[in-house]
Amino acid sequence: MKNLFALAILFFVVMIANGQPNTREYAEELAKQGKYKQALSVIDKVIAADPNISGNYQCKVDYQMKLKLYKEAYATITDAIKLMPDSILLYDTRGSMYESFKMYREAIQDFTTAYEKTADPKLRSHILANRGGTKAKIRNFEGAYIDLKRAVEFDSTNINALNNLAIVCDEANKPEETLVYLEKIIAMDSTFIAAYVNLGFKYQRMEQHEKALGYFNKAVELGPSEALGYSNRSFSKLKLKDLDGAMKDINYSIKLMPGNSYAYKIRALINMELGKTKAVCEDLNRAKELGYTQQYGKEVEELLEANCKGTGK
Repeated sequence: MKNLFALAILFFVVMIANGQPNTREYAEELAKQGKYKQALSVIDKVIAADPNISGNYQCKVDYQMKLKLYKEAYATITDAIKLMPDSILLYDTRGSMYESFKMYREAIQDFTTAYEKTADPKLRSHILANRGGTKAKIRNFEGAYIDLKRAVEFDSTNINALNNLAIVCDEANKPEETLVYLEKIIAMDSTFIAAYVNLGFKYQRMEQHEKALGYFNKAVELGPSEALGYSNRSFSKLKLKDLDGAMKDINYSIKLMPGNSYAYKIRALINMELGKTKAVCEDLNRAKELGYTQQYGKEVEELLEANCKGTGK
């Protein structure tokens, strides 16, 4: 008994000497502080101690993605799925990873697998919200609308499902529903930034740019580091002939989110108003490279044809 007590004290002393214990909670705390390398080291030890907890792999993938270790993150999640092929969480995680890589069809397949493995209404709602949002990105608006309506039926409080549903309504020929869903979100959570961005975008489509600006201003106030508030506000400023304000907003948006093809199209339109043909073509080509056509349609290609033919761009 004395030996056991002595070993316990020794273990405790070693733990203190080596810093904090190797636990998932500690890894998550390190991650909150932006210490992703340290968090990754800790979660590796946690996984080594018990390799059959799917949530630990989700954490590891998150840290690897933050560190831009994309191949390693893919290997982690794929190996974890081989180890635990019935894990809903792992398929959902890999689906989200595929979506971030713009591998939309692969993402949809993983979300479908996750959906088929659960009967829990809230989980089904969460997964359908992800799948529907991804379908919208390949312009399958009818399929997206069906998924998202079902997600809301499973869980009427799922704000992400309501937001994604609002986004696809216009494209799915249900424009009268858009404001209903967005206003419901604001009533549930008055700090949900995406709802203000989408309300502004809806009023943009209705050519009510002054009203749209009010919602974009609110989005920027709530999320000063969120790129979409600035890019959408930029377009309304352009329409209201505030070219300086539009350019300032779009440049800041691109700084925050350099992979947003839509932002480059907006900057091209501003440069068009300023008569800067070379800049117009550079931005349109960049938008095309970033997948504008796949996600939003042929507008950029049409603008390139109309404005950049024979420029060498």
